[in-house]
Amino acid sequence: MPILCDRRSFLKTAFSTVATLSVASRYVYAEPKSEVHWALLSDIHIAADKGDTFRGFHPHENLKAVLAKVGGVPFDSLLVNGDLARLEGKPADYEMVTEYLNPVTEKFPLAITMGNHDDRKNARSALASIAGEVQPVEKKLVMTIDAGACEFIMLDSLLATNVVPGQLGKSQREWLAGYLRANSSKPAIIFVHHNLDADEDGALTDAGRLLEIVRPAMNVKAIIYGHTHAWKHDKQDGIHLVNVPAVAYNFKDSEPIGWTDAYFSAKGGRLKLNAIGGNMARNGETLELPWRS
Repeated sequence: MPILCDRRSFLKTAFSTVATLSVASRYVYAEPKSEVHWALLSDIHIAADKGDTFRGFHPHENLKAVLAKVGGVPFDSLLVNGDLARLEGKPADYEMVTEYLNPVTEKFPLAITMGNHDDRKNARSALASIAGEVQPVEKKLVMTIDAGACEFIMLDSLLATNVVPGQLGKSQREWLAGYLRANSSKPAIIFVHHNLDADEDGALTDAGRLLEIVRPAMNVKAIIYGHTHAWKHDKQDGIHLVNVPAVAYNFKDSEPIGWTDAYFSAKGGRLKLNAIGGNMARNGETLELPWRS
C-alpha cells in the first residue's frame, strides 16, 4: 500500500514516485513488489451533468458502481486510460471526475492518460496529484512509473480536444525511443488512449511509427489502449495489444462495459474483465499474457 510522506522523504525514495502537477506529492510505494496489482479503467466520460446519458447508459452511475468495487480492493494503483471527460474536457467535467475519484485515490495512486475528449490544462488543474514521473515532452503529458518488476509508460495521444483521431507526434516518439534504450532492464508496459488500427480514421495517426519504435525494443511487452469501447486482445511481433473496455458506454451491443483487474510481473500479465453492463457474456474472462523474450 502507498504511504503518506513529506517532500524530503519523497525525494529520497528511489522507488516509483508520484509527480505533482500543482501541489506536493501525496504517495510513494512502500517497497518494490514482484507482482503489481492495478485496476484499469478507460473512457469514463464524465460530464458536469450527473443526469447525462448516452445509448441508454448512465456514465456517472457506471463509474460509481465500478469505484465501489475497486475501492474495496488494496490495489497498487488505479489507471484511467483517457477520456476522463464527456466531450470537451470542461473544468466542470473534471470537478465531477475528482468528486468520484478522490475517495478512492486517498487509498492508492491514480495514473492517467489523455484521451481525445480531454483538455490537458483543465485535467492538470483539477487532478491534484497523479502517479508517475513527468517526462520532458513538450505540450504532452507523459508519465513513467518504475514499479520494481515492471516499467509503466503512460503516453499522450491527445491531438486536439473533441477531435477523434490521436497523435503522439515527433517529439514524443523521439523521447520514447530514447527512453526505451536507456531503460531496457525490465519489462515495459505502454498505456495509450488511442487504438493502433492504421485503417481506421479515428485511430492513432502515427501508430505505424510507434510500432516501428517498440518492435525492436524487446523490453516492451504490451500496449494497452482504450478509445474503441471494446474488449479485445491481439498480438503483433510478440507484443500484446489489449483493448480495455469503456466504463461509460459501448458503441456496439456486442461489447461489455466495465473495468479490468490486472496483475503485472517480470514474467507476464494477467488481465480479468469485470463487466457491469452491455454484453455480459465474457464477464470474468481472463487473458494470460506471457512476455516475449
